[in-house]
Amino acid sequence: MEDLEVEGLVIRETRTGEADEILTILTADHGRITISGKGVRSMRNRHAASVQLFSYSTLLLHKPKKYYYITDSFFIENFMGIRYDVEKLALATYLCDVAAEFSLEDVADPPLMQITLNALYAIAYREDIPLERIKAAYEFRTVCEEGFAPELYSCGICRKELTENSYLDVMNGRVLCRECQERYVNSAAYAMDEVTAKIHIRVTPAVLCAMRYIMSAPMKRVLSFQLEKSDSEILAIACERYLVNHLEHSFTSLEYYHALRENRL
Repeated sequence: MEDLEVEGLVIRETRTGEADEILTILTADHGRITISGKGVRSMRNRHAASVQLFSYSTLLLHKPKKYYYITDSFFIENFMGIRYDVEKLALATYLCDVAAEFSLEDVADPPLMQITLNALYAIAYREDIPLERIKAAYEFRTVCEEGFAPELYSCGICRKELTENSYLDVMNGRVLCRECQERYVNSAAYAMDEVTAKIHIRVTPAVLCAMRYIMSAPMKRVLSFQLEKSDSEILAIACERYLVNHLEHSFTSLEYYHALRENRL
């Protein structure tokens, strides 16, 4: 038997009965935890508010066999602003799916916990920050924290400083200057490589600067940057493709988020 006290964020809920759920909880010190939520869908259940999707709570857990069970809970935050807007709800669901993908059971990951909480707070309450900026910053900082950070400070081939439009070589985790990118795509090595995805995204100096900032800024300041609309659109494409291609799959929640945005535009 095992007892555990954690501060956890509910990032996934799976119905297993009329009032029962299997809950996926993200924690800083214990990674991803799976909890059996007996009766938590019932409004009479005293833990119902603490274990809704996106709820952040202190949980007292007991593990007699396979799953943890909740013995007590103390609600901290539920990011209520997310629940009033379907686009915010879709984005938050996608970010939680990303967190579930990267988190591991019994492996501490404080950065993933912090960036996820910060992103949900911004979605819920920061009307001054566009959702696409939150999404891009979350995607790129998360993929960098989880070991896929690209080299952004010089050309990945000639090593010269990047002062003009350049190209993000997604799968090789580097940025190429225009001259090296042109030579590379016309080379025999590029033509013969049928294994590596060939994804090059043209990025402006402003977008490259934003990506450097997202990668290295203090966690609480990751969203504190500005971009023109055209550059914001490039950043959104670059960050999403970088994450999705390094994971080697997309998410149903991401596709739903895009469908909502297209219908609203």
